[in-house]
Amino acid sequence: MFFFIFFLPYGLVTAELGTTYKDEGAIVDWVNRAFGRGAAARTSWLYWVNYSLWVPAVYYMFAIIVAQLLGMEFTPIVIAIFAVVMTWLTSWIATFDVERLTWIASLGAIFKSAIMIVLGVGGLYVGFTNGFANPFTLADTLPSFGDGATYLPIIIFNVMGFEIIAGAASTFKDPVRDIPKATIIGGILITFFYLLASLGILAVIPLAEISDSSGVIDAFIMVFGDSAAAKTLVWIIGIMVLYTLVSNVVTWAMGVNQTVVYAAQKGLMPKALDKVSETTGMPTTASWANAWMGTATMVAYLIMVKVTGNEDLFWNVFSLGAIGLLASYVMMFPAFLKLRLKDTDVERGYTIPGGTPMAIYCSVVPTLVLLVGLVLFFWAPGAGMDMEYFYTVGTGLLLAVIGGEVLIWKANKEHAASVPAE
Repeated sequence: MFFFIFFLPYGLVTAELGTTYKDEGAIVDWVNRAFGRGAAARTSWLYWVNYSLWVPAVYYMFAIIVAQLLGMEFTPIVIAIFAVVMTWLTSWIATFDVERLTWIASLGAIFKSAIMIVLGVGGLYVGFTNGFANPFTLADTLPSFGDGATYLPIIIFNVMGFEIIAGAASTFKDPVRDIPKATIIGGILITFFYLLASLGILAVIPLAEISDSSGVIDAFIMVFGDSAAAKTLVWIIGIMVLYTLVSNVVTWAMGVNQTVVYAAQKGLMPKALDKVSETTGMPTTASWANAWMGTATMVAYLIMVKVTGNEDLFWNVFSLGAIGLLASYVMMFPAFLKLRLKDTDVERGYTIPGGTPMAIYCSVVPTLVLLVGLVLFFWAPGAGMDMEYFYTVGTGLLLAVIGGEVLIWKANKEHAASVPAE
């Protein structure tokens, strides 16, 4: 059902907007055209800052997997050091030329596909031969409303990113043909691989025992066994998993940093963020700012652990990044509908079939899904509200909003100074 209420409309909207408005700003450009500078500036900030909060979470998992492969358990400060070093390394890599970054991303996609196929097929094979770790009846497979509501925000977070393709429309030989094709094929492949890998994990690990950060490696250990050859295979797969984490970060950096550069060039973000490398043309100031914010995030994590003694509070920081991402898309779908109704004379490379009714559906329903997802980050049906989580994430969200408003104020001041007086 999620495919039809969010994933498909999201892909269709991205395809139409990306083939109609080919500026590199993508989501920021679309919101700016529809609702003006204020909405576009806040969208660009949320879209960019969520990445800076998400990267340390990725490298938190990176450190956990490294520790698992080494048969060790890292302390919070070791995990933080890992995350900070990898964040700075990735920020440096993100300044490479497009050809090298594309190669890194492509190899990561190949590794990810291979990992999911081996995990899915291997896990199901073990399940069919030795018995499944979880029941696989139709009733057990179909999620309840409560389960769906609980995981909805994470599901949305995991499928975002199609607009990165649209932001590179100017680099396609035939964007009218290629962007819709890439969106549709990409959506089908993402759905297939995630479903296959999820079934593989559930086939060998009881649901209650699945780890948020090391479940994939746990599943491979269950699939391959504990022989010397099996341990070697797990190491190989583990290294591939680590590489895919880095390639994911690099791929997103290409999109979000280019977007914030576009926003800075349009006066929506401070001028300092529009700096690019003279040799590669890739964002520099934005990339290094990612590293500084990631470092600050890990320092905040260590302070929280010191004060509360709760190492799991890091996932509250991850939630903060995910909230920022979901919030940055809230204006995109209404922007699509407004531009469809307003820009009737603009030539569209691809048009969502079904006329205005389908356009309304593709705008209203995903927007409602996003808003519900934002609410469910704070409140899970039947579970009440975790007040420690609420105060931690709420405080972080308030600080992020204040920081964004300060940057937008500075950008508006710079923009006003640059506009000639009449």
